[in-house]
Amino acid sequence: MTTEQIIITVLAVALAAALVFAVVMCAKYRAEKNRRTSGSRYAEEVIVKDGVRYSADPSVERGGAANVSHAEGDFVLAAGKTYRAQKDGELLPGTYTLLASNDAAHTFKLRVGGLVRNFSHGDTIVLKDGEEICAVSGSVILR
Repeated sequence: MTTEQIIITVLAVALAAALVFAVVMCAKYRAEKNRRTSGSRYAEEVIVKDGVRYSADPSVERGGAANVSHAEGDFVLAAGKTYRAQKDGELLPGTYTLLASNDAAHTFKLRVGGLVRNFSHGDTIVLKDGEEICAVSGSVILR
């Protein structure tokens, strides 16, 4: 191969890589734009810092209907079982988005700090260190 052919080949490979990068970035931009303009509500994605759980983005609703899914970092409250939020424990203190585990039931009851309250799919709750929580009416997902 001559020097000119090598240079043309290298430039063609670089151009192809730039084109693939541009297509991927365009697809990510469109997905983010669609997510923001769809009118859906979003819980934040899970981030753990210093033993405390924070949230940072998966979908709670899609098209006005509840989106029940289990993602990495979700915590499932079994019905009738009491959990205590503790640093470095099974359930970490922090902000959680409550998700109904049943598509048909969008409301449920939780005992938080000794009091039973009604909650809806997508509501947010903050658990402080040492606070107890129990799903009364059925299993609930904490995201």
